[in-house]
Amino acid sequence: MTDLTKMAGLSRRRFLSTSLYASASLAALGAFSRPAQAAANLAGREMVFASWGGSYQAAQEAAYCIPFMESTGALVIQDGPMSGSKLRTMVEAGEPIWDAVDVTDTFLFANEDLFEDLDFNIVDASALDQAYVHPKGIGAIVWSYNIGYNSDVVGDDVPQNWADVFDVEKYPGKRAFRDRIYPMMEIALMADGVAPEDLYPLDIDRAFRKLDTIKDHVIWYSSNSVSQQLFVDGEVGVGIILNGRAFDVNKKGAPVHVQWNQNIRSIDYLVIPKGAPNAEVAQHFMNATADADNQALMANTLAYAPVNPAAFADVEESVLPWLATSEENQAKGFLIRADYWRDNLAELTERWTEWKLS
Repeated sequence: MTDLTKMAGLSRRRFLSTSLYASASLAALGAFSRPAQAAANLAGREMVFASWGGSYQAAQEAAYCIPFMESTGALVIQDGPMSGSKLRTMVEAGEPIWDAVDVTDTFLFANEDLFEDLDFNIVDASALDQAYVHPKGIGAIVWSYNIGYNSDVVGDDVPQNWADVFDVEKYPGKRAFRDRIYPMMEIALMADGVAPEDLYPLDIDRAFRKLDTIKDHVIWYSSNSVSQQLFVDGEVGVGIILNGRAFDVNKKGAPVHVQWNQNIRSIDYLVIPKGAPNAEVAQHFMNATADADNQALMANTLAYAPVNPAAFADVEESVLPWLATSEENQAKGFLIRADYWRDNLAELTERWTEWKLS
């Protein structure tokens, strides 16, 4: 048995303990009145879905996976968290065990060779905002990197911009930063005074010089679930958090908030790894995720914006201010340049690793 096969076995066992979060969220599906599209009969078939874990993947399970299983008879096995290096290793070895994967726009644009072409005879993307449709994937959510803060730690003087987040005298202690070349280059440059409209092409040397000034004051995280815990526990007062992750803990009572100034919007896509063993089932699954009702449930659960415009009719009023695509929030930020990272991600990731070890 290969290591990859063992991983698949672990995933099956994980599926048997379906999250209470997903079960509870599923009850909300009955609130939507539009009829579902006719679904394929996939009884007896299965697929493995890999995403980012934690509250995000639990919400996807409720909004996408369970409705898909109920309507088609297919079995969706949960796995993750998503790892770019693991995904590449699987595909290059010809042993992918993931059939559908949630990836960032930046990763998709920089690694198009890893993914199958979508069959748009199965995946009906006509209802989606076409800005979020790619030959290799369809958008799942629009989200943002935000300045996050714990109000119990920082008090009333909350950070207004990334320069504040880098100010260790104003905000002493550790801050939570994403352990990844993007969006850290953009954030470091804004902290150094570069306006968002002047960021690209990125001045990489300048960004690393700025990061040098704060390196000893950072807790680096690779999992968004870890970022939530750092803020909730008060281990950090300021840092980077995704808008939906902040929404999730805020609605549960944690004093965690976001600043929308200089937010960086991004898009998650659903893709199918090249050679996926259950690619046809995955195509049908992706078609189901485009459904407006499912996308509205996802938005109401974690405040990640839908890519199907029809879904907004069912997004709760209390959620709208948390969406990265709201008119006010959108005006305070910008969309990350995935085309820039397509051409530079591999080289700059190597430099990031070297800098972290230096």
